Amino acid sequence: MERVILDVDPGNDDALAMLLALDSPALHVEAVTVCPGNLGPNYAQQVRNALYIVELAGKAGQVPVHAGMTHPLLNKPYPVASFIHGKFGLGRVEVPAVAQPVDPEHAVDAIIRLVNRSPGEITIAALGGLTNVAMAIQRDPGVAQKLKGVLFVGGRYAMPGMAPGYNVLVDPEAAHIVLTSGVNITLVGVDVFRNDSQLTDADFARIAGFNTARSRFFIESNDLRRTFEQANRGTTGSTNPDPITIATLIDPSIGLRYVPLYMHVELQGESTRGLLVFGDDIYSGRPTPPPNVRICVSADGARFRQLVFATLSRP
Repeated sequence: MERVILDVDPGNDDALAMLLALDSPALHVEAVTVCPGNLGPNYAQQVRNALYIVELAGKAGQVPVHAGMTHPLLNKPYPVASFIHGKFGLGRVEVPAVAQPVDPEHAVDAIIRLVNRSPGEITIAALGGLTNVAMAIQRDPGVAQKLKGVLFVGGRYAMPGMAPGYNVLVDPEAAHIVLTSGVNITLVGVDVFRNDSQLTDADFARIAGFNTARSRFFIESNDLRRTFEQANRGTTGSTNPDPITIATLIDPSIGLRYVPLYMHVELQGESTRGLLVFGDDIYSGRPTPPPNVRICVSADGARFRQLVFATLSRP
């Protein structure tokens, strides 16, 4: 059983990822921590969303939810992703009052405590900006060596285009700290999102047919994601970055191919700030440093979909 901290910014794809993780017998979720990300200044809504999803998964009172860093390290602005997540982060869902309170311990303190208590055993599944993780490493540099690893949603390998990934764009300085810390980092990036994580109209119809509380929540929270991506990104359905990332932890056979790379974060570029850069420096002749990440570039989409169906069909 993998012991995991879910560092999230819910977010409709975070919501499905959380349901997969909280439902899986392969994972033990030690805590949910909330990071800067999808809703920008409406951080409090992300915290409410996290509490609601823990309750929906049937884990209220069993898995603590910790509020953490409310903005990036340098507090620089970044795009708010309400265009794909909706005003309150979960599509058409407006989160009701939940019984579980926010844990009073700050997310960064919780990360430091849990990692130091169990060296080599905790993986952080970082599904949003890396601010909480970076601050934990800044506060206690030993955390980087004591973590089993960080599983991060971001990067690209062979997909065309140079746009920075959203989660790095939220807090590039935090990403720089984590990538240079020596922690074991696995990325799942755009190649997998675009090629292997899509849920089509037929998949949505199948999920709607389950008619469970979870499946109804999924449809209401993800319809906006599907229609936006079909209209603006040329997809056949919704991509699911956070869920397929968690799926590779739940079932390692879902991750089919990994490439080790040395990556660094562009911090200065006007159009490329937040870009994860890799490749040989062929003009200066400087040697490429050893790999500091491995990136998943191919995944088993069919196995991923079966995991989603199994989770959402349960009452």
